[in-house]
Amino acid sequence: MKVKAAPRSQSFSSIARFLAVALVFGIAYTQDPIYNSPDNQNTKFLQGLAKAGYGLLSEDWLANTIDPLPAFSFLVQFTYQYIHPEWMFYGYYILIFGVYAYSILGIVNHVYKIGYSGLKYWVFFTAFIALHTVHIKVGNFDTGWHFHAGVADQFILGQVFQPCNFGAFILLSIWLFLSRKPFLAVSSLALATTFHPTYLPSAAILTLSYMGVILKDEFNSRKALAVGVLSLILVLPVFCYMYFTFSATNPEIWRKAQEIIVEFRTPHHSLPEVWLDNEVPYIQAGIVALAVYLVRQTKLFLVLLLPGMMAIGLTVAEIQLNSDTLAFIAPWRLSVFLVPLSSCIIGAGLVSWAFENYRNPMIQHQRLVARVTLFILSVLVLAGAVEQAISFYGKDKTTPMMEFVKQTRVSGEIYLVTPDSKRLRKFRLYTGAPILVNFKSHPYKDREVIEWYSRLQLAQGFYGEGCRVLGELRDRYRITHVVLEREQFDWGCEGLEELFRDEHYGVYRVVGGQGFAPDLRVKSVPLF
Repeated sequence: MKVKAAPRSQSFSSIARFLAVALVFGIAYTQDPIYNSPDNQNTKFLQGLAKAGYGLLSEDWLANTIDPLPAFSFLVQFTYQYIHPEWMFYGYYILIFGVYAYSILGIVNHVYKIGYSGLKYWVFFTAFIALHTVHIKVGNFDTGWHFHAGVADQFILGQVFQPCNFGAFILLSIWLFLSRKPFLAVSSLALATTFHPTYLPSAAILTLSYMGVILKDEFNSRKALAVGVLSLILVLPVFCYMYFTFSATNPEIWRKAQEIIVEFRTPHHSLPEVWLDNEVPYIQAGIVALAVYLVRQTKLFLVLLLPGMMAIGLTVAEIQLNSDTLAFIAPWRLSVFLVPLSSCIIGAGLVSWAFENYRNPMIQHQRLVARVTLFILSVLVLAGAVEQAISFYGKDKTTPMMEFVKQTRVSGEIYLVTPDSKRLRKFRLYTGAPILVNFKSHPYKDREVIEWYSRLQLAQGFYGEGCRVLGELRDRYRITHVVLEREQFDWGCEGLEELFRDEHYGVYRVVGGQGFAPDLRVKSVPLF
């Protein structure tokens, strides 16, 4: 009986350890409140919540465009409809924190044998938490961000639960491969790409890396081929969906849509001349290069080297070719797993060096080191918990206005809000009310991108030039309500009836605009 119980006890112990790591890391890192964050949730949750019947979002134009993230939208829809509509999203992210941390701990243990218990493990785990949460600015370099974010403002972990978080399964894939489980490794890559298709290039390059290691170390071409074929089969549905769904309407619309996204909406992600304009990406490249050198005698060498070379090579190619297509793909997204993994490899190397070169003092002062480590870890977790609590109870000057909209919204209304306002990015999710457009959230189908840009230009024209385009907005897009900020109160636009006003925001009904049925069709607009 004891022999049979041992594996079950060991499994429970492993699950408990995983959950403890996930919870400690997740609390220390913190999350923004759902529906009250200016971050990417306002884009990524929209279609799933609209399908789930949240508020009146099903009447929002953007919520009816072609979904680039169907798996994530399904998860959001299912969660809102059948589980808790809010708290479970935090739970998902805590589990992803666990996958991320456990994977990196496993990878560095493969290189430096830090173990899964004992003083060396806890010192590194504390350093790992600090690398992700202690923000010290040195020039433009923020230690609590740039040690684990990629270049071009791309990342796996951020302040909100969103599709890019599933990049944690890329790290899990690397750990599984190092653990001699290549078929599970490519399955993990497929999971990451299913929830965030922009990881397709990362999955392809890592699969090639795995195949190269198998050929080099095992001389087993059949196994290498089988790993590659399985990876292709698993990502093929996502690839086909993206390729056929978002194919070009025609060459001119495709070209213009790419130009809008790359050069207007996301130059900070897409254009090397923009994101290479400070020292941060060069420091991050140096971190990756040092980590590649440190693991040169391990299976991890090729797994880091090939993606690193591809990221650099394709960046140089984009600079030379100036291709909007390559810039849109953003192959430097490979850095989102290279940088955090490399930072942690270097950190683990420093911890191992300290334990090896100061073995006697470490043994002599073991209790002191353990107490200091526990104290630092406790401070980091407590600081995260306090920050988390403050964020949940915090309100900003948009709250009264959005509460009014949330309580008074009715079907058929479309709100015009300042499209460039960071504070108002959360308007859709907070209020559940449809809006015309904002700068942050855009579609990906080429003809829909053109329409989004047309809407944005008109909305920016209203807030930049005043009342002149109000009639066109009402007649063309059936705007029923307008939100104005304090400095716009004295515009005195004809055709606006005040419904709400405080010291920061006002909500106005567009006279003659109420009662229109929302038009969710993608209009044919001329290229400009």
